[in-house]
Amino acid sequence: MSCESIVVLLDQLIFEAAQYGVTDIVAGLSHRGRLGILSSLFEYPQDELLRKLRGGSEFPDESPHTGDMVVDLAKSAMLNYPSVDSPINVDILCNACHLDSGMPIGMGKSRTKDMNIAQAKNNQNHTIGDHVLPVSVHGDSSFAGQGIVAESLGMSGLTHFTNGGTVHVIINNQVGYTTPASHTRTTRYASDIAKFADVPIIHVNGDHPEELARAARTAVAYRQKFRKDVVIDVWTFRKRGHNELDEPSFTQPAMYKRINSRKSIPAMYEDKLIESGELTREKADKVRKQWLESLNIAFADSFNCNPVDPMRPSGWSKLGAPHEYPTEEATGVDTTMLNNIGVKSVTPGKSVTVHPRIERFHIKPRLKKLQEGAELDWATAEALAFGSLLVEGYNVRLSGQDVGRGTFSQRHAMLVCQETEKVYVPLNHMDADSKEQRMGKLEVVNSNLCEGAVVGFEYGVSVEDPFTLAIWEAQFGDFYNNSQTMFDGYIASGETKWGQQNGLVLLLPHGFDGGGPDHSSCRLERHLLLSNDPVDGHTNAMPNIYVTYPTTPAQFFHLLRRQVKRNFRKPLIVAAPKTMLRLASATSALSEMSPGTCFKPVLDDPTTRDPHSVKRVMVVSGKLYYDLAKLKNENPLGEHVAIVRVEELTPFPRRELFHVLSRYDNATDFVWVQEEPRNAGAYAFAAPRIKSMLPQHATLRYVGRSEHAATCSGIETQQAAEHIQLTTEAFDGLRGLVADLVIDGIATQHEKQHDKPASVISASVSHRWASRAVYAAHSSDH
Repeated sequence: MSCESIVVLLDQLIFEAAQYGVTDIVAGLSHRGRLGILSSLFEYPQDELLRKLRGGSEFPDESPHTGDMVVDLAKSAMLNYPSVDSPINVDILCNACHLDSGMPIGMGKSRTKDMNIAQAKNNQNHTIGDHVLPVSVHGDSSFAGQGIVAESLGMSGLTHFTNGGTVHVIINNQVGYTTPASHTRTTRYASDIAKFADVPIIHVNGDHPEELARAARTAVAYRQKFRKDVVIDVWTFRKRGHNELDEPSFTQPAMYKRINSRKSIPAMYEDKLIESGELTREKADKVRKQWLESLNIAFADSFNCNPVDPMRPSGWSKLGAPHEYPTEEATGVDTTMLNNIGVKSVTPGKSVTVHPRIERFHIKPRLKKLQEGAELDWATAEALAFGSLLVEGYNVRLSGQDVGRGTFSQRHAMLVCQETEKVYVPLNHMDADSKEQRMGKLEVVNSNLCEGAVVGFEYGVSVEDPFTLAIWEAQFGDFYNNSQTMFDGYIASGETKWGQQNGLVLLLPHGFDGGGPDHSSCRLERHLLLSNDPVDGHTNAMPNIYVTYPTTPAQFFHLLRRQVKRNFRKPLIVAAPKTMLRLASATSALSEMSPGTCFKPVLDDPTTRDPHSVKRVMVVSGKLYYDLAKLKNENPLGEHVAIVRVEELTPFPRRELFHVLSRYDNATDFVWVQEEPRNAGAYAFAAPRIKSMLPQHATLRYVGRSEHAATCSGIETQQAAEHIQLTTEAFDGLRGLVADLVIDGIATQHEKQHDKPASVISASVSHRWASRAVYAAHSSDH
């Protein structure tokens, strides 16, 4: 390690914070020195640590979790100090290997934890940061080089993101892997990036533990006084290479010639204590011997130890454990209550002067629809979902760029007074039915212009508090790719690796409507690749994520409510609407959100009159349905087509889809239709799952754009022509299929004339569904 003095620094930070009344620490650790810190300061069981080093798991033998690298280990600790009345809880972050990606997660987790503690204590004079101190440990090259650091520092002082200040500790080895400092940054100090955020920086020599303790005292005092971030830059060295097997002199011969000729920091401090008479050589040797003996005992125990499952965080014990199968319940709400919430959602305060266009095009239309009982749009359904959750005591945090107004000026969850610019959130001014009723709060967060750190922050919120509906909305779904690390390393895989559940909702506006290659796709295919949904469908796998593409406001309403009404939490990715926001046919009646109603993973064709007359079944997901439905209505042979919508792509709704498809017993042509290119969208994911449930000898045809390197064309005329071509192709060949149906009908009449028993299913297809009935029995519920 060679910066053993960092243990003194961290220990002093925690002790000093406790003197100010801090009860909890949220600690994000780096790879460098992690095992030494866990073992010597945070009391990680040595036998479990050595079991992991020997290639075992950090989880019990029967655990379903796959674990992580040894340099990413995390386990919460309780530290006791003689002069502190209560133990200090240290919450060590689980973090992916991507350097410094845990920084914004710690910010979101610590802020949420602090606010929840204040609420539990009914602290009326609470200032954010009173109860929780976040500590983030970095490497010198990563702090200077990783963009997530600048993003996180940039939002650290913003109203909806501040956590009362994080203490950042840079373990400055003066080398990045094998790259010298002169090639890892253009600034003099590794900490200089923090200057743009007016963050004070304390430089300290790691050779002197007492100076590190003094730096810790100064940092905590500053943080508690000003509630801002502070950086401690510890100048030190790395005894060995990037890992214990690397030879650092390959690339830094001069540096390592000096390092190898000097004593270690503990050895130098031991000599100092002996020279001052505060320690004897015999005592030092005895302590060292006892430590080595304890390690030998732990090593022997590591062969038989079975680690204890980490305790579930506060609040999570009320929900199902990760390995328990989920249960569902109806998510509908009393329509009178919903109507009242809808009215309240557009009722400004008495002192708020609303922009006349918002009054004309947003407030009055919503009130009119509610009064007349007309069908409602997406923004109204969303407001009803939010408001009903607030009435039930849940908090909602809506975060992202321009979310208050909405990218498409559809939401207006916050009204800005035209005279004072004061922000008014109507849903936060609903009246409780009684004094005992606890109303939730809607926090509308117009974030700074970044994705990675903001998504990480919201993930931290969701991990800490399962009863806050944490939502991040991308300005356009394409922009999520700046936060790909958070999706891959945390959101989709955190539960599998660490047993860390989260219920984060990600709204990613999606749809090919002329926006060009960077404003059209939320990359459904990438999210589906992250799913653990089994292709064959014959294993009862617990889903790791939910990916949906709802097509009605009522479906969206139920999705949002389902997310917190369940007895478990899973991340929810929604391909959110753009043109559907104002599409007249994409509306829902209030009755579709009434008691007893719920989200439906598959929607059958509502216009089908006679399922036996259907010859072609189109399977589609998303807004393309409305274009196809319009063409079906205009086509004289449209009655022979059924358009089935898959609203939930993963976990794939096998049972529900099989039930719908099997209604069309005379269908001979099954088509997947999508507007995305063939190498994108849901086709590659859905096709093998659908084919496995089709009748014998039936195939699934593809209709859509061909493979394309870019998401779509940026030439509007080309994109429009492609759209016309694919929607037209979806209805090609209908006449021939209908002719087959007529022939089947003649054959059936012939059988009747000869007194043969007629089958409900025509002779040409009667055998095709016979072997598929068993499929439903193996389908998973979700």
